[in-house]
Amino acid sequence: MKEKILKVMGKKYFIHIALSLIIFLQLVNITNIIVNKKIAFHSDEIFSYGLANSFYEPYLETDSVRDRIGEGHLDNIGHWISSDVIREYVTVQKGEQFRYDSVWYNQSKDRHPPFYYSVIHTISSFFPDVFSYVFGFAVNFVCFVITQIFLYRLSRNILKSKYLALTVCFFWGFTTAAIDLTIFIRMYCMLAMWAVIFLYLHSKLVIDNEPSVRQFIAIGVVTVFGALTQYLFLFMAFVTAVCFCIRYICRKNWKKFFIYGFSMLGGAGLTMLIFPSYLPNMLSETQHDKTNFFEQFGMCIRYITDPIFPISRSDLIFWIPTFGSIIITLIVFSIPVLYLFRDKAFVINLLKKLRDIPQDIKKIRFKESIIKIFLRIKNINFISWVMTVIILVIISVTSYSVKFSSMLYINRYLFIIYPVTALLISCFIYFLFSWSRYKKYITAFILLLAVIARFNSWGIQYTFSDYTDVDDILSLTNDAECIFTSAEYNEMWMMNYLPAVMYDSDNIFVTYTGGQRDDKEQLESIDTDKPIYLFIQKPNINYIDKNISYLIDRYDRQNDILYTYEVTEDEYKSEYIDFYRKLSITKEFGYIGKYVIFSREYSVYKLA
Repeated sequence: MKEKILKVMGKKYFIHIALSLIIFLQLVNITNIIVNKKIAFHSDEIFSYGLANSFYEPYLETDSVRDRIGEGHLDNIGHWISSDVIREYVTVQKGEQFRYDSVWYNQSKDRHPPFYYSVIHTISSFFPDVFSYVFGFAVNFVCFVITQIFLYRLSRNILKSKYLALTVCFFWGFTTAAIDLTIFIRMYCMLAMWAVIFLYLHSKLVIDNEPSVRQFIAIGVVTVFGALTQYLFLFMAFVTAVCFCIRYICRKNWKKFFIYGFSMLGGAGLTMLIFPSYLPNMLSETQHDKTNFFEQFGMCIRYITDPIFPISRSDLIFWIPTFGSIIITLIVFSIPVLYLFRDKAFVINLLKKLRDIPQDIKKIRFKESIIKIFLRIKNINFISWVMTVIILVIISVTSYSVKFSSMLYINRYLFIIYPVTALLISCFIYFLFSWSRYKKYITAFILLLAVIARFNSWGIQYTFSDYTDVDDILSLTNDAECIFTSAEYNEMWMMNYLPAVMYDSDNIFVTYTGGQRDDKEQLESIDTDKPIYLFIQKPNINYIDKNISYLIDRYDRQNDILYTYEVTEDEYKSEYIDFYRKLSITKEFGYIGKYVIFSREYSVYKLA
């Protein structure tokens, strides 16, 4: 008895150690990518800090505090501002620690629920006046670890195999999808974590004949946290709730139906009470463009499969030679082995089975085969069907509510279903080979090959390693005066990115190309002996009959009219580049290089 207990405990601890080792190796891999490959940051990553830590001021373009208390509207555009403004935007100031009322206010003006920002604010509150990307990465790393633990448990419940569940975790953690999810300082890694925990708790409802009230309460609590992290979770929760309610109705299990229904409705209702702006903000998120729904739906499929399981045409370059070489290797090595052991019973039986294959194929009855396939489909775990519906609904919601043509990095809206999709792909492979007694080994082998294939066609998106001539931007702008010129009037929100570029500068001037002449007097008002650097964004270009023309914005403040006109390349250089050359504060005018900020190209010049 004692030996049996020790054997069971040894297997249990082996699983724990193996999963810990897998997670450790994956975190080392992700850390290496952050340190050596992540060159810059998405604008939303800076918003994660600004919306969490800025005291009642969600955006840098305007002073929301004065606007909120009715003292007018103070504009941070068109005049010199201290770099303290951008530092205070992304850090918690002394006396403002743990001010969640500010977080709630900022998020009521933004488009996301407040829980993730509250976590960032909590960490930052322990380090006042300190801005560090480590805070965001730490949150993601913790969420990644928890996701892997619950993904293992969910996979074990569905696939009925601890070792295959480990393989799923190994497969998921090394996908470019998992890497992008973790290196992107945003709420999506936390969102994916809540999604996996949510589905794991539902898988327990399927397994347990008499689930406890505590399990239903746990589902309601996770619903609250997930919904307060990102709006898409509510769609996922709704789809899951519909599936389970239908299941309970079909089985006439009214007790579970009502307990479960109350737990889900209670979670949704509590979310609305905690954050009253939830529903209005969620509805304002839509940018529907129905003409492109099916095209965008297809793009979403590629956004999911490409970073998780390599099945595109380019990936066939890996799969075809790999499987071909494996088959050839098996044939080459099996022939001499079969010859050496030709008198053995297992070889004789194997050769007999190979000779009988044509006869066995002839004996296959189409109708019976269809019935067998149908029975296998019928016996698929209920959670697998729920996951399938969730994935289709999230893809549909994204395709319907987001204009792909007007936004970059659309796949972040699909991050919630990335780990779930990795598991569903694993389940699908397992189902394909369910006729074989070696199905677990075949599934594990294919998943491991997929990891190798993904390394073979590396495609991480959120490193932002765009071409740039200026390597250390913070050293360049350190203790300097900086002029930041957007190409368009509506692009001046890009100044919210300045903490990543000009955190240690002295003073900053923000304007736009078409309005810089109106700001000439303000630009020349600074009296400094420090270096002055100009960041001017390259305008949109029209190519007509091989002639280049630039599109320039002009905003008529008096009549509140924004219009765009074209200028030639020579006119652009003489009117908008030479404008800075002729400023009284310009002592020298030298080109430093090109710097890319969130896919926008800026030319960097030294004026003094």
